[in-house]
Parts: sequence; C-alpha cells; structure tokens
Amino acid sequence: MQIVRDTLKPKGKYEMKRIAAFISFHFAVIYAFIPMFWIAFEVKEFVFWGFLAYSGTAIGLNVYNKKIDKDAV
Repeated sequence: MQIVRDTLKPKGKYEMKRIAAFISFHFAVIYAFIPMFWIAFEVKEFVFWGFLAYSGTAIGLNVYNKKIDKDAV
C-alpha cells in the first residue's frame, strides 16, 4: 500500500487529479471484465475509451502542471 500512498499523496495530502486517474483506470479495467461474470452484459466501446481517456487526461494535466510549476521557479 506504500506505492498507492506515494502515488496519490505526493505532498502529504491527496490530489484530486491523481485520484481521478487512478479510479477511472480501474473502472475501465473492471468495466471490460464484467462480461466474464454476466454474459448478457454488453460493453460499450465509447464508455471503455472514455474511462481511459479521462485517466490519460488527468495524468497529462498533472504532468503539465508540474512542468509549469518547475519552470516558474
């Protein structure tokens, strides 16, 4: 659990963008595997890609903000 704490709380408190990226990625994985347990469930491709895009966007914004903060110093 130390890796999760270090990932989500880099400065000692939770960062919303990191939590959003972490959760949306796991939602995408869980959503993709639902048909293994409920055969009648149909995975919509746009929902799966939406979760992954949201995760990627949150990570990208986090990296972009770190770069701006680093350049400002």
